[in-house]
Amino acid sequence: MTSLSVEQVDPYATVWLRQRVLRPHQSYDEVLAETDVPELFAIGALVERSLVSCVVAHPDPFPGEDGPAAREGVWRLRGMATDPAHRGQGHGAAVLDRLLDELRLRGAAVVWCNARTAAVGLYLRAGFAELGDPWIDPDIGPHVRMWRDL
Repeated sequence: MTSLSVEQVDPYATVWLRQRVLRPHQSYDEVLAETDVPELFAIGALVERSLVSCVVAHPDPFPGEDGPAAREGVWRLRGMATDPAHRGQGHGAAVLDRLLDELRLRGAAVVWCNARTAAVGLYLRAGFAELGDPWIDPDIGPHVRMWRDL
């Protein structure tokens, strides 16, 4: 029987997973540099003490004129990654649920992300809504902006 825990983790401990799963076109150091953001925190799912899923978040105003741009307490979710060998087991959903709980504790009112289209279902099940048209990031593929109130 495997032991799963979902907890706050050091954001720097997530870099290798985020780089390998989400940004293989970037170097480890490039992804590491994205981790140096004020108030950034990370949630991870650990199986037998090994990180298998993660997400990071930090305060970041909603871009553009659509959505909750004028509101206080806007946070951005980034770097949601699950090791391919552990997909389909609920680890990503558990990490996302724990992240939303932590954001509420921090007084966040809104969370948004640029979601890969392959992950839209996960976000929809967690109460997110799509906003705007999908687009193609030339390095990492199709995305759509999503958000939700907390």
